[in-house]
Amino acid sequence: METCRLNREGPQDAVIPMEQQESVILLKHCKELQRQERRMRLITLSLILSFAAVFSISLNIIRDSIEKATFKSPEFLGQQAIADQVQPGTTQNSIKPSVHLTTPFNKICNASASGYTQWAHRDNFGLIHLHGFTYNEANSSLVVPQDGRYFVYVGINFRNNLQLTHIVTLKVQIYTEDYKDPEDVMEVKDSIPAEKEVPVFRRTLYTGQVLVLTKGAFLMVKLDTKSYELIDCQTERNMYFGAFLL
Repeated sequence: METCRLNREGPQDAVIPMEQQESVILLKHCKELQRQERRMRLITLSLILSFAAVFSISLNIIRDSIEKATFKSPEFLGQQAIADQVQPGTTQNSIKPSVHLTTPFNKICNASASGYTQWAHRDNFGLIHLHGFTYNEANSSLVVPQDGRYFVYVGINFRNNLQLTHIVTLKVQIYTEDYKDPEDVMEVKDSIPAEKEVPVFRRTLYTGQVLVLTKGAFLMVKLDTKSYELIDCQTERNMYFGAFLL
């Protein structure tokens, strides 16, 4: 009876040993440390990615800035090309003198009252330009702007519609205060067959050479009177006169 009484008594509370309790606490602590370590790794990875993105963006900005700083627009290159032509010690407006004249506007190729060949001289019209030079209408001449060595050239196309072969003499003359009369400095001659004699009855007379010119000198083109009737001056490429400083 005593044994049954003891078996019918309620269950007693279980007691966990101290060593087992310490193991449980240590296990929880290790798991917490692992969670903190994973969080730190995620934070570190996020920071590395953020720094990499900032570095990439900064690098692109620097590269764009360098490209913009070194880029030269067509307008700048054009100005630089002009500046390259400026002689040392001069301003940008002091470009080397040059001139190119062409056929008269009225397409009537005859001598002026002074006996020299007339030229169209409206600046920046077609192929015409006068950089530094001026045109003297009184004697149909170019006025040299400064002392120096110039390359002077002239070309005229002729067409012989006469009955006989014609000899053409093309001259470039210079006049200065040192001479009373114009001086021949360039000359070229050629014969132009008559239209009835050969299929090709055209000739282009051209001459060009280096001349030492002084400021204020006059350059003029001269033909004999009969040759003016044979000039083919329908286009500006058939008749031209020019010079440029070397």
